[in-house]
Amino acid sequence: MFSGSAMMMVADYILFAACLFILLGSIYISFRMRFVQLRFIPHLFRMLKQSIFNRDAESAHTIPPHKALITAMSTTLGISTIVAPVIAISIGGPGALLGFLLTAFFGSAATYAEVNLCIQHRKKLDNGIIMGGPMQYLKTLISPGVAKWYAVGCFILMAAWSSAQANQLAAILNSPFLGDYRVPTMISGIITAILVIFTLIGGIKRVSSLSGKLVPLMFVLYLGSCLWILFSNVDKWGEILSTIFHSAFSPYALASGTVVGGIVSSLRWGIFKGIQTCEAGVGTQSIPHSMAETKDPVAQGTMAMLSTYTAGIVSFISGCVALITQTWMDPTLPLGMSMVAASFHQYFSTFGIVLIAINTFLFAFGTILGNSFNGSQCFNYLSNNKGIYYYFAGTAVMIFLGAIGEAKLVWSLVDLVLASIVLPHMAALIYYAYKNPAVAAAEPEVVDTQELALRQMEN
Repeated sequence: MFSGSAMMMVADYILFAACLFILLGSIYISFRMRFVQLRFIPHLFRMLKQSIFNRDAESAHTIPPHKALITAMSTTLGISTIVAPVIAISIGGPGALLGFLLTAFFGSAATYAEVNLCIQHRKKLDNGIIMGGPMQYLKTLISPGVAKWYAVGCFILMAAWSSAQANQLAAILNSPFLGDYRVPTMISGIITAILVIFTLIGGIKRVSSLSGKLVPLMFVLYLGSCLWILFSNVDKWGEILSTIFHSAFSPYALASGTVVGGIVSSLRWGIFKGIQTCEAGVGTQSIPHSMAETKDPVAQGTMAMLSTYTAGIVSFISGCVALITQTWMDPTLPLGMSMVAASFHQYFSTFGIVLIAINTFLFAFGTILGNSFNGSQCFNYLSNNKGIYYYFAGTAVMIFLGAIGEAKLVWSLVDLVLASIVLPHMAALIYYAYKNPAVAAAEPEVVDTQELALRQMEN
C-alpha cells in the first residue's frame, strides 16, 4: 500500500507529465496555427473595444464577449496566481519564472483553439439555455464516452478546486496576523457558500456581472501594489533579471543549504505551476466563453487568449516582488501566502497585511464562483439539464467542508483525475490543429465602431 506522501509524490510526477504534454502540444498548435498569439494581438484589443461598446440586445442566457472573457479571468486568476510563483522559485529557483512566461505564451494558442471549438460546437436548447464547454466538441472530435468522462472528471475537479480555494481563504482570514479581525473558519465557510450559491442561482448573467466588478478591483489592488514595489526598486531590475537567467542555467545553494535553480529544476517547477495557474489546455476556460453572444469562433478565441496572457504576467510580477523583497529566501517563513504577506508588510507595514487579506478574498471568491459555474455546466451535461438545485446544495456543502477541513491526500487523487482528463482534451486540440490549420487560424471579423453604430441604427 502507498503511504500518503508516496501517493502525493506519484500524483505530482503524473501531473507534471500532463503539464509537459500540454506545453509540447501548445507549441505544436502555435506552429500549426502560425502563432495566432502574436498575429492576432492587434485584433484582440479592437474586438474588446467593439464588445464593450456594442449595445445589441442579448438573450436571457448569453452575455457579451468581453463579459465572458472577464468571467473566465475570474476563474483563472485565483490564489495560485499569487502563491504559485513564490512556491516555484522557492523550490526550483528564480529561473522558474521563465516557465510561467513560456506556458503563458504557448498556452495562449491552446486557449485560442479550445474557445474556438467551444463556439463552433455549443448547443442551444429549446428554452434558450446554452450547453457548452469541452464536452460538446470532445463528443464530436473523439467520442461521446470521452466527453462524458471529461464531464465527470471536470465536475469532480471543480468541486475539489472550489473546496481548496475555500480552505486557503478560510486559513488566511483566520491567520494570527489579522489579530482581533480574525474570522473563524466555520463562519467564513458559511458566508462564502451562501454568497456563491446566491450568485449561481442568478445564472450566467449574475455570475458575469459580479465577475465584472471583482476582476477590475483585483487588478487595481493587487497589481497596483506589486507595481508600486517594483517601481520603488527600478535600480534592482537588472539584478533581478540577471538572477532569473543565472538561476535557470546555473544551480546554486541557499543559506539554508538547499540547492535551487538549474534548467531541469527551473523548468519543471515553472511549467508545473505555470500550467496550473493559467489553465491553458485544460478546457475549463472554454465553458464561460460558450455563453458569449457571438457567432464568430475566431473572434472569441482571439479574445480568450488575453486571459492566459494575464495570468502569466500577474504570476511573473508576483515572483519578481518576492525576488526584490527576498522573502522567498527566508527560512523562517512557511512556504506560500506568508511569503507574499511578508513582502507586502515590508512596503506597506500593517496596511500591507490588510491588502493581502482583501486580495486573498477577492481572488479566492472569484475562483470559487467561476469553478462552481463551470461545474454546473458539467453537471447539466451529465443530467440532461435537470436537478441543478441538487448541484447547488452539493456545492455549498463542498465549500463549507473545504473551509473547515484539510485533505492533502484527496487533492493528490484529484490531481490524478486532472491528468486523466487533460490528456484526451489536449489530444483533441492537437488533432483539430492538425486537420484544420487554415480554418483554425482564419482572420477574425473585426467591425469598426462607427460601422457598428450604423448597423444598430439600421436595425
